[in-house]
Amino acid sequence: MGLGNKFGFLLRVINHVNHKISNKIDKSILDIENSPRLLTISKNERTLIKKNAVFYNCHKGQRCFIIGNGPSLKSQDLAHLAGEITFAMSGFWKHPIVSTWQPKYYFIADPVFFDGSDPMKDFFTRLSIKIKKTEFFVPVYAKKTIEHDSLLPQEHIHYVHFNRSLAEGSVRKIDFTQTIPGVQSTSQFPIMAAMYMGCSPIYLMGLDHNFLAHRGQDQHFYPEKTIENHPRADGDTSKFSYKSDLEAMLNLWKGYETIKMIADRQHIQIYNATEGGMLDVFLRVEYEKIFTR
Repeated sequence: MGLGNKFGFLLRVINHVNHKISNKIDKSILDIENSPRLLTISKNERTLIKKNAVFYNCHKGQRCFIIGNGPSLKSQDLAHLAGEITFAMSGFWKHPIVSTWQPKYYFIADPVFFDGSDPMKDFFTRLSIKIKKTEFFVPVYAKKTIEHDSLLPQEHIHYVHFNRSLAEGSVRKIDFTQTIPGVQSTSQFPIMAAMYMGCSPIYLMGLDHNFLAHRGQDQHFYPEKTIENHPRADGDTSKFSYKSDLEAMLNLWKGYETIKMIADRQHIQIYNATEGGMLDVFLRVEYEKIFTR
């Protein structure tokens, strides 16, 4: 197969996967509109991601908490996390706990968040009202939109470059000063960041991942949609076939298995402290018992 055919095949694969999972459960994968762009990196973009070197092993040996947005968060007491190293994502600003403590790091990955639409501008406006003290990590291709629409404070933004996919299983090391594998779910983004920062143990919360058991409207700890009044990001998962859901879930699990493989090699401990849910790649721990040891 020639180079042109290989590239065309890759785009078709990306297009197929993106079509299957777009607008679902804050999933983040290489969007077909950006895919040719994501396969290359400019000199200026490389300069941007090189700045991430300051985060390498900055929390070496310290525990941290990756907080997803699953409905299980409604039954877990997040007050325990005040003073902890916390990684949040997407719609976490909707949680009332942010009035008590702020996540140290915040991650947004899905291309739809940076489409320049009015609903997305409103999302970031409301986020900025609730989140005042955090460091944001976003894809480098979002830089132009972020700056044009003043979506986030420039002094607290850190860019990454996605390429290929965690599900491929070919990556052996996470390096935020280089390209990192694209994610199937935004939750995989902060886990990789925590690993790069040297955190261990890493506790996962709110990663219910029980989409297949509750098909229909996407579910979070908050009742409303993550993005209101958006023509595409409507959270309606019933429009996809069950087969496509299975395929998306399989790729999600493969990505987590890749993360675990890298973590095991680096002697980084990752535990799932989600209450319930389906994620069985990582060992389970009881959330409350973490704070009684």
